[in-house]
Amino acid sequence: MTLVAFAPWTPDTAELNTQATGDIQNVLPSTDSYLPFPDLLPFTTALPAKPLGYFTARSLSGSITIFAGTATKLYKLDNTTLSWTDISKPATTYGATDVARWSFEQFGEYVVAVNLSDDPQYFQLGVSTTFTTLPGSPPRASFVRAWGDFLVLQQLATNANRVHWSALNDITGWTPGTNNSDYQDFPEGGVVQGSSRATNPIIILERAIYLGTFVPGSSVIFSFVKIHDGRGAKSPYSIASRGENTFFADEGGFFQIGADGSISGVGFEKVDRTYFGQIAASDLATMVGAIDPFYSRVYWTFDLTGTGSNNFILIYDWLQQRWTVAAQDNVGIFPAATAGYTLEGLDTVSTNIDLLPYSLDSKVWQGGAPLLAGWTTDYRLGFFNGTPKEATLTTQEQGDVAGTITMLSSFYGVVDTDNYTVSIGSRMTRGGATSWTAELSPHPITGRVTKMLAARFLRIRLRLPAGTVWTHAQGLEIPSKPAGRQ
Repeated sequence: MTLVAFAPWTPDTAELNTQATGDIQNVLPSTDSYLPFPDLLPFTTALPAKPLGYFTARSLSGSITIFAGTATKLYKLDNTTLSWTDISKPATTYGATDVARWSFEQFGEYVVAVNLSDDPQYFQLGVSTTFTTLPGSPPRASFVRAWGDFLVLQQLATNANRVHWSALNDITGWTPGTNNSDYQDFPEGGVVQGSSRATNPIIILERAIYLGTFVPGSSVIFSFVKIHDGRGAKSPYSIASRGENTFFADEGGFFQIGADGSISGVGFEKVDRTYFGQIAASDLATMVGAIDPFYSRVYWTFDLTGTGSNNFILIYDWLQQRWTVAAQDNVGIFPAATAGYTLEGLDTVSTNIDLLPYSLDSKVWQGGAPLLAGWTTDYRLGFFNGTPKEATLTTQEQGDVAGTITMLSSFYGVVDTDNYTVSIGSRMTRGGATSWTAELSPHPITGRVTKMLAARFLRIRLRLPAGTVWTHAQGLEIPSKPAGRQ
């Protein structure tokens, strides 16, 4: 027996006789195997309109609040009814758009929401019932982040290459030169696209990256040094940061940047050429990135087919340095957490246990459990915690370029379920088209798939139907032998 493992997915590289494959879908990376990709399962009622910004806040007491903004309103999820409560400033209609979305940030017990068209809004957790205008006359801005003891507004309406930080530990103080509040204009590099959340932040512009350093006791407050020129973020929404790791998408590639400013092209000769060759520039500008709040994975969702909503998700595990891809319709993804429920509290969701949207052992019902969340195309919030999506995994192509023909007679799927099918792709020349057999099923007793086939170049595709319970797919055990030359 020879184990032909499902190799790392690198569609940019050649597949023949290499440790790489270019054909997988709806799986997650793991060490020497692949895992199921869980479906996005709706959890809440629908927002009245498309979500144009969303955020999860955790109070000092540990309670979870999920916020969302539409073009005209701000909402809070009711954790009991799973419906959305309008918490907009009274008698206010906001002016967010697809290109001037909401950005949220938590600072202590306050949540601040900004978009380029409206004055910054704030909400005190456990106290406020509606948002209201943030005091201190802060400027309108596209993005808001916390840099240690400062709240920072970025890409200002009056100056797109400026960042403006608040007074020290005071989000109502915005007068430059007073209590450490000040601003910084970046003279080159284009528009500010976003930053990491750190006391010493990474600031990403369109065509430059700066490292900021907090200087306590100094009149400059923050010093800034350009650490990369000609490199930046094409989409501000592609920037995703957690701890010392920040990721973003530029024209032509995906990048990871560390807290010290070191940068690496994580998609180079793996996925960059394949996917940036397909994404239209207009769709690239709306690409959304999010880091899983628990695992070492960053996700980018985008519109690959021009439908107007996202339909694919690229996943990168930075510890394993492996990629996968999933087909998933959505209008946004973000790291979230759940409020938690008692058995009595589940009655408010459904009095019939069989009608609960998730199984009782799901992390969705655990208070504070970190989960990746997403929005369905009908604007319902859900979690990637459903049953496994239909998965396909294809081995790398193998064959002898000198002309030896291989005889294939039977093989076994190294996956912990018998509910799968396989098809065999073969061709006699490297320039010929691959011919695929009809799908074959394993024998119910032996688990063996039997098929006599001879060819110079062979690959096998395994398909796991949607809803199949499995945990690891490693590859195929294949007894094969040469069949001579002709």
